[in-house]
Amino acid sequence: MKHIELSFRSHLFTFVDMDYRACSPENLSQKLFVHHYSLIAVMQGRGAGRIDGKRIRLIKGHCFLAAPGALLEVDGAESEGLAFYRLAFRIERIASTEEQGIGLKEPDAEEEILRLEDKLHVQPFGQWASMLEELYRHREHKTGLEGYRQHIRLQELLYYLCERNDGQSERNPRSAVSGSIDKLHEDITRIASVKQLAQLANIGVRQYTYLFKELTGRSPVDYMTELRMNEAKKRLLVSNDDLNTIARNAGFQDVYYFSRRFKQMVGMAPKHFVAKRRRELRIVALYYAGILMSIGVKPLGANLTWWGGSESLKEQERDIVDVGAQPSLEKIAGLEPDLILMNDTHSQYYGQFSKIAPTVIIPYDGKRGIYEDIRLVGELIDRPQAAEQFVARYELKAEKARAALTEAGITGGDSPATIIRLEGGGSQFSVFGDNYGRSGWAVYRGLGLAAPAKVRQLIESGTQIVQGLPIDRLPEYAESSRYLFVVNEGEGIGLMRDRDLWNGLAAVRGDRVFELGKEQFAYFDPVSVEAQLELLTEMLIVRGG
Repeated sequence: MKHIELSFRSHLFTFVDMDYRACSPENLSQKLFVHHYSLIAVMQGRGAGRIDGKRIRLIKGHCFLAAPGALLEVDGAESEGLAFYRLAFRIERIASTEEQGIGLKEPDAEEEILRLEDKLHVQPFGQWASMLEELYRHREHKTGLEGYRQHIRLQELLYYLCERNDGQSERNPRSAVSGSIDKLHEDITRIASVKQLAQLANIGVRQYTYLFKELTGRSPVDYMTELRMNEAKKRLLVSNDDLNTIARNAGFQDVYYFSRRFKQMVGMAPKHFVAKRRRELRIVALYYAGILMSIGVKPLGANLTWWGGSESLKEQERDIVDVGAQPSLEKIAGLEPDLILMNDTHSQYYGQFSKIAPTVIIPYDGKRGIYEDIRLVGELIDRPQAAEQFVARYELKAEKARAALTEAGITGGDSPATIIRLEGGGSQFSVFGDNYGRSGWAVYRGLGLAAPAKVRQLIESGTQIVQGLPIDRLPEYAESSRYLFVVNEGEGIGLMRDRDLWNGLAAVRGDRVFELGKEQFAYFDPVSVEAQLELLTEMLIVRGG
């Protein structure tokens, strides 16, 4: 976009926060996710960076505006270092009387409030710096009279920017070059030469090259090659496409030229790069962290708030960063992962995760078992043998466990078992199949205990869990079960001891009810499932058939 234009009659602009960041040559990389409109104002030094992958030069006196959801990367400070302010402000649309009365509304996702400029004019620098310093000095004043004065300072600064960036011609050559770079980022396969880029900007190749380097610090050829190589690296890490397909999708027409250029720039052939990097991947696992650890890969970060806490993984999880149930984009970006692995729980944020690192979604599927999951992940990170070793080891342990049960007089196929969780003070319960944690895989797949008809329906349908059932329906799922496993996630069997419905169950009458602790039995990663198999075998043998 070519100039700033504030819709001051229909929108309210309010100060959110402000910070000052300094980067030394030794601290070459910083990543910042932008949640609000943010001005990035360079106060001293020189360096390089990117906004959503688009390269920018960071030089004293330069200022950029980043939109909400953008990823700012500072990836190089020169010898004198680099320092900049980040000023965040919120924009809210003032609803008209036709729109649910007068009030404030969040802008629509598609609504463009500010037109973004690649580099904003801020001269004279002394006046600009003074305004920023004043805002920064009073950044804690957000309420009362001082908060109102801070609000005015923000309006004055925005006016200063508008005054210096308003009315630039849409045909401005520098803006035209910037627009052509945007087109290049949108689809790197469509633009093959500097001549094409210059034609998009409607200027000569020589002038285009000069302006391009002024904006990005790189020549157009070097910039395009770097962009394509980065795209190729991402595709090599997260797909199993053949080399010709990867080269073409990254904008290279000739796979042999791509291979030679890749080796020149990266120092190794593409296939060697894949083999090496997939074994050394820095991974953030929003899901599947336990699977990674079972094949010898510890993720840098994981959603431990939801999926952490297994007794079997306590030591391994100790130095993994918890990125939260609502994953923190800042934490994830700060870990600088090569790969983000997730299921479809947070798929709406896929675009934002993908700005940080290549992101792979393996959707949850109740019909896909733990063996398929571990094989999928093993194939993805080039550890298929480790995945197969787990499967073989588990099958061998399961075979030995079934033999031990048979010797103790427990025959799996003749021994129905039900797994439940009590809820609502004993007024409700949930029931689990073989593929939803709570020891289901070990009970039904490992030990081979039979699933009652109702539970079998859950398993065969892929549903795997029914929650919030009224307790008077418990006999439908457990009346004929020889074994009853109750996973205690806050409510145990003590709630049920005096109830006729409970005491009428075959498993209760035969003293074959097992209360399972959450830390040992709720989790469904390979390491936990392997431990559950051993624990359950011992419990059943000790209690007897």
